[in-house]
Amino acid sequence: MSTATWLPARLDRADYSDDDALEAAAWIAFQRDFATAPTFRSERVNINRQPHPARSDRHHSYWHSVTEGQPEHTRTTPELERLERIPWARPVIENEACPHSSIKVWSNQRNGNTHVCIWFDQINYLIVLKRLTTNYLLKTTYSPEPQRHQQLHKEYARWKKSGARL
Repeated sequence: MSTATWLPARLDRADYSDDDALEAAAWIAFQRDFATAPTFRSERVNINRQPHPARSDRHHSYWHSVTEGQPEHTRTTPELERLERIPWARPVIENEACPHSSIKVWSNQRNGNTHVCIWFDQINYLIVLKRLTTNYLLKTTYSPEPQRHQQLHKEYARWKKSGARL
């Protein structure tokens, strides 16, 4: 596994009575970890604290990070794997430059926006930040499916070869 001593344990669904209890624990972890803004390369990473259309008692950034699907209002059921990994979001953002973790960081364009991808491929965890004028916004976090790994490696290699900077 990883040599990143800064990475906390993930939430283990076996430790919770049901999926709702796991989701509640993930929500508590997210609120704790994002009570203050982490920094990515000395710039703040904010979260969207507006209610999510599918779950009005949860911040948009959180619910988007633990669910998938389009349109947004249909994202009613969290993914268990995403819930388990929520404690990793802040530490990966803050430790992306750790020389022992070999985290891949690059930018891309999606729908006219610049996004920064932070992929800790040793643990298969991807964080997407939206670049704003003076800071970043947490867009989502997830574990890419195995068939997506090759695409991510190629995207990173193209970006690196281009000489582009964040």
